[in-house]
Amino acid sequence: MAEILKIDGKNVKIGDDDGKVVTVPLSDINYDDVKEGDKVKIYKDDKKYIVTKASNTASMDGIFEIDEKGYRKINKHLFVWVGTFLVGGFGVDRFLRGQISVGVCKLLFGWLTLGIWPLVDWIIALSKAYGGPYSNVEEVTFDEMGNYTK
Repeated sequence: MAEILKIDGKNVKIGDDDGKVVTVPLSDINYDDVKEGDKVKIYKDDKKYIVTKASNTASMDGIFEIDEKGYRKINKHLFVWVGTFLVGGFGVDRFLRGQISVGVCKLLFGWLTLGIWPLVDWIIALSKAYGGPYSNVEEVTFDEMGNYTK
């Protein structure tokens, strides 16, 4: 992915993936608040360049995505039935939500609750994912603290 290396008044130097440096006018950049270090995509239209800001979305093999706000989006069916129902007793549901320390606690001490903790988490996941604000969408969204958002 290309990156803005330097801003010289009205020109911007962009480092490409191939190791080339491209100089474009600031007017060819199609977003506001241009800063050095921004990840961008470069397109060439005849003699003019078109530069757009690259998305800050990260993904992990289709399991979940992290958007620009730091929110995790997970397929609700995968989260409820695999993450919570099948392997929730091992804390996988909490790991998927980004609650690593709670996931470790659930992994180490969840057996002390005789299955009540995983059962309660599964019931909450079912009610949140298939009812309320997530009933008509395919993804469940968690904020940076692992709480359900909508």
